[in-house]
Amino acid sequence: MMRQMFDWRRALIAVPVLALVAVGAYVLIPRGPDASTPRATLVDTPASPGVDVGVRKGQLGRDFAGQGPDGAAVRLSDLRGKPTIINFWATWCGSCVAELPDFKEVQLELGAENLNVVAVNAGEGSGDARRFLDSLHVPDFYITMDPTLIVSDAYGVFGMPTSVFLDANGVIRAVYTGQLDKDLMREYVRAASDGTTTDEPPTKIRLVTAIARDHTLEVRSGSGDTVELSSKSLRCDESYCGTAAIDTAAAHAGVQNVDRRVSDDPPRIIVTFDAGVTSATEIANALADALSELGDPLYERPLEVIEK
Repeated sequence: MMRQMFDWRRALIAVPVLALVAVGAYVLIPRGPDASTPRATLVDTPASPGVDVGVRKGQLGRDFAGQGPDGAAVRLSDLRGKPTIINFWATWCGSCVAELPDFKEVQLELGAENLNVVAVNAGEGSGDARRFLDSLHVPDFYITMDPTLIVSDAYGVFGMPTSVFLDANGVIRAVYTGQLDKDLMREYVRAASDGTTTDEPPTKIRLVTAIARDHTLEVRSGSGDTVELSSKSLRCDESYCGTAAIDTAAAHAGVQNVDRRVSDDPPRIIVTFDAGVTSATEIANALADALSELGDPLYERPLEVIEK
């Protein structure tokens, strides 16, 4: 499969042109999330006999809960009972802006009572998302703000748009990265409606906008013998797991205890150590080296250690 990747900043230039095609005179310069933007969370996935939970075809879609810009709540598993599309998007992603009207059209063709669309906004603020959604007018979409990318990370979304098609039981039947044409979109919806898993689509060049993620390890020293280390790369999911790096830090000389809080957002560990043997800086560097060696697939940028 070939993918043409380009820097996310170039997408900012493309947005006004594509937005004019998609929704009239809509133009937006994104500012990023603020404190008022609701956070999404990962939640326990209700089981389905004989089906593993995950983010790949044939697996039960990993559950999450969130809110839209207007505060309306949604939980993925609550939407079981009819086919569901999860679409990861942002206003600065030109292909996303051009694609969302097609999802609206396909949902209108089938009727909202027969197809759910969950639009997960990746990394933006409520104001930016609200202005675009108001211009698009999609009252039947479920909107989830994902300002910290916790859902996007869990689903392994490196570039956008990314679309996940689930059947009425919540099982993933198709996954596609790049802008879908309406024929393929309809084909995936039929597969989700029939409960059948799709084959891989024909090979084609796709324009995929990479999500700009800051790749950091934040270091906060406590009393003389504790240090808190937080990083998105400490997470453990279906495509990547930072546990081995945490184990490396735990085995570092002088480390006495590691309190692992990897379900937090962002994931973090609190390390207690013997200050006569090692230091917070040495432990942070050991963890950073181990994380860099693992190579988190969601990041193009090298890991940066930041002392707070």
